[in-house]
Amino acid sequence: MLRRLYHGTLGLALLVLLTAATPASAEDKKPDPDAEKAAREALANFDKNWKDYTNEPNLGDPRWKLKMEVRVRLAQAGPAAFPLLEEAAKEGSKGSASTREFADETLGLLRKDELRKALADYDLAQMDSARVGKLAPDFALKDATGKTHRMSQFRDKIVVLTFIIFDT
Repeated sequence: MLRRLYHGTLGLALLVLLTAATPASAEDKKPDPDAEKAAREALANFDKNWKDYTNEPNLGDPRWKLKMEVRVRLAQAGPAAFPLLEEAAKEGSKGSASTREFADETLGLLRKDELRKALADYDLAQMDSARVGKLAPDFALKDATGKTHRMSQFRDKIVVLTFIIFDT
């Protein structure tokens, strides 16, 4: 608990220092209206199409696609999405509770430069394109040591992917 508090405090202190050291130009402050509109439409799409989870079987559940598509669109909108997500994440905002939770999670993800760039560059046409008996779509992932591996490196081999999620 103390470690997490320490990391959070250290991160906040660094953010304050970096923000204060970086002068903002008028161009940085002025949001791109097209990007803002795209971000607003993406979030509205989520709010309109999200269906809450139930205890019923959900084979073929399309919600992960909706989340991915909206996150990619928000990442592509860039900094214009941040104020919109911050407003949507507030308690009492006009969106549903699911939209507030999604906005809060997405804001945390998009604040990480590397992840935001990866999402913004993601080709949505590749989403859900894997098929049994067909070649796997090519993608790249970093291992625990930071080394990047491409799926295409392992053609004609059996590949088992294990994803380990840990809190640092």
